[in-house]
Amino acid sequence: MKKNQKIETVILKRIFTNGAATRPEIIKLVGGRPATILSAIDQLKRQGIIGEPYRTGKKTGRKAPRLSFSPDYMNLVGIDFQVSKTVALLTDMTGNVLFRHETPAEDRKTLSVCKSEILSVLRQLQKKAGNQWEKVRGIGFADPGLVDIPNRFSICAVNVPGWKNMDTGAWLTEEFGVPAGIWPESMVKTFMEYQTRHFSPDLSLFHLAVGSDIGGGFIKEGKCFIGDTCQAMEVGHIVIDHNGPLCHCGNRGCLEAVAGETEIRRRVQEVLNNGVETILKMENFSLAVLAECAKTDKAARIIAMDICEKIGKALSIVVTLLNPSLIVLSGNLTAMGDLLTDSIHNTLTMNCFPGAVADLKIEVSSLNPEDTARGAALMMCGTLLNLQ
Repeated sequence: MKKNQKIETVILKRIFTNGAATRPEIIKLVGGRPATILSAIDQLKRQGIIGEPYRTGKKTGRKAPRLSFSPDYMNLVGIDFQVSKTVALLTDMTGNVLFRHETPAEDRKTLSVCKSEILSVLRQLQKKAGNQWEKVRGIGFADPGLVDIPNRFSICAVNVPGWKNMDTGAWLTEEFGVPAGIWPESMVKTFMEYQTRHFSPDLSLFHLAVGSDIGGGFIKEGKCFIGDTCQAMEVGHIVIDHNGPLCHCGNRGCLEAVAGETEIRRRVQEVLNNGVETILKMENFSLAVLAECAKTDKAARIIAMDICEKIGKALSIVVTLLNPSLIVLSGNLTAMGDLLTDSIHNTLTMNCFPGAVADLKIEVSSLNPEDTARGAALMMCGTLLNLQ
């Protein structure tokens, strides 16, 4: 890569991660001759990739205007193929949502049904977008299961029986004529947690989704860790209890099997069958209901505390191996609030080196429901710009 290209890549990465940057910030970041750096900035502006909306001349006054991506440079499509529905968004280059369409999940017992559902949502989105679709340069896909990321291949999703052995990237490219990138849903969410916080590149973030399914992701310096075979960070399948219930993956006692919604429902039913006094009931039960009941109901609190402890044990392994600066929790179980975060912190304190926990922050996600699809679009933007 030529020197100017390297400088342009650094500039684009800075804007991609932080959303914007000033010329002085970029000069300080890159180092070297300011004239060379400013020339690279002007070249990116001429290409239409970045803009400086409030700069009207060579002199800008005391406050330097901020460089940012040009929204009109290209549009992206983001797809969130969830267990319960499919969501598709059309965004501009900055991630602003222009159009959206979603549909409830069909009976996804076969691959053809899954493909039909995804294609239907995308065609409806294309119809809504009209002429804006002509500027689409790529499609990002958040997959609910295991993914071979380099080959853009969906391996399998244990909670979507028909979704396996699918050459997703090639199929989407064939259907719509633009490049397509495929990433695990948990990785996309991790990326978005990092992006929305404008996280310092020298710090690392671990994200854990605790809801119907349990998944995780780790990111440092803007890059998500995927492992040599793209199957890293499957935290939901860390074995917590070798004699525990059978997991969808075929192992026994995985975190998802002992702390996921299926096991929680079983434990609530067991409490009810034993005649324990509780306000819990199976009618209209959800993880959010358990979290709310745990504030005042003894039986619900015992179940919730045990679930929190198991999650904490899995995170003890994560903290010991990765030593992150921040853990972000998402999913329905986060409705337990301090009960969840305090329990996890206590478990980590008892099981990890003090230095790994002393400054560790544990926060609850503030992402919006559509941010996974939006994140897939942004990750595709980064791929097209060679920033991922």
